Amino acid sequence: MHLRHCALMVLLAVGVWNCEAFGQPLAGHVEQHSFLGDVTGEVVHFNIYLPQGYAAPGNEERYPVIYHLHGLGGNQGGPQNTTVPASFEEALAAGVIGPVIVVFPNGYVDSFWADSIGGDKPAETDVMAQLIPHVDENFRTIALPGARVVEGFSMGGFGATKFYCKFPEQFAVCVEYDGAMVTWPVMLQFHPQQAAAIFGNSEAYFDQFSPWYWSSASAKILQEGPPIRMVVGALVGGNQNFRNHLLALGIPVEYVPTSCGHELGCLLEAQGLESAAFIAAHLDLSNGEPADLDGDGDVDVDDLLMLIGAWGDCAAPTECAADLDGNGTVNVLDLLALIGVWG
Repeated sequence: MHLRHCALMVLLAVGVWNCEAFGQPLAGHVEQHSFLGDVTGEVVHFNIYLPQGYAAPGNEERYPVIYHLHGLGGNQGGPQNTTVPASFEEALAAGVIGPVIVVFPNGYVDSFWADSIGGDKPAETDVMAQLIPHVDENFRTIALPGARVVEGFSMGGFGATKFYCKFPEQFAVCVEYDGAMVTWPVMLQFHPQQAAAIFGNSEAYFDQFSPWYWSSASAKILQEGPPIRMVVGALVGGNQNFRNHLLALGIPVEYVPTSCGHELGCLLEAQGLESAAFIAAHLDLSNGEPADLDGDGDVDVDDLLMLIGAWGDCAAPTECAADLDGNGTVNVLDLLALIGVWG
């Protein structure tokens, strides 16, 4: 792989990013978007990767969504718009995960994915109260928590674990890449500007946006969920401490050391396929409706075709998902049941 050697070309006229990764262009594309937030009344910027075929005529497929959070000094753009989709496209080609949408929120350079105490950098409100609803309303997502993933690099790793621990009912799983898992004393020592500007030099305010605090507060829920996946490069000390903190709380962890430095491209080269497989294993694309045979969140023509393909006697009712009434045969009664919940 050659993620770090990807050439990025910005097509400003149509707001689309195109680039080469692994020696060839992305099959999908990245678009630049913004909207007026109905909570803050301010413009919210984000970029979004749409997989190959998303805009093809007649395509009504819905997709899981990966929210990828950038590190300190970044925004919704930059090389992540190439490296992250390229990694998922490689995983798709390898058959370890299906096509996904990737959303790149704007973390206001240094917000640590908090709402700044002065209100000028509402990163958490943007993501949870404005961006997720906007994306689900305007793009063909599977708008279910089981189909929504949060991940991030460096400051974004801190933010991703915070979002997952604070809002565990909103995400299927979390992956952090060399997260800056800072405690309040570390914040004061190494990020005094952010400690003042974002958190008002208040540990109590910091706690409201800290994965350390929220993992403790949500421990009972998180104990029953999937592991938090930690892919570690250079920031070994903080990540080891956070891993130990989670384990002490009984929260499962998948801790993966690498030989990488603090570089997202290297981390994705080393563990991108494994992270995609981890995500795929924990996605729940079902909407709870038995007639949603393909688990994409909708009962539609794809489910109809699956039912027709299973028409006739089943070996056993439990072995035939299309046998909706459980009588051992897929027949017109099951067809009528599917049509009754269409949509």
